[in-house]
Amino acid sequence: MKFLYLPLKREPFEVTLSGEKKIEYRRKSAWIESRILNKNYDAIKFTLGYGKEKPWMLVQYLGWEEVQSNSFSFSNGLKVIVNDGDYALKLGNILETGNI
Repeated sequence: MKFLYLPLKREPFEVTLSGEKKIEYRRKSAWIESRILNKNYDAIKFTLGYGKEKPWMLVQYLGWEEVQSNSFSFSNGLKVIVNDGDYALKLGNILETGNI
């Protein structure tokens, strides 16, 4: 199984873990493009911050797409604003968790 590793802050981690947030948005940048363009992953391993002892979850990866400007609000107060050309990483089921 091939993973994409991405750190998250607490609010996005919480709503992704709860299943409320099914898309991870990332700003268009050379860094994210080097990780998703022409790459195939089975899952994304999200960590709450950095380090081996941090909470993590392994989430099914369903691909990506470029998106148009929009904004989203979640139950824990998280607000996400996306711009034209940002990337939406589509998420499936949570496959595994650790250190939760």
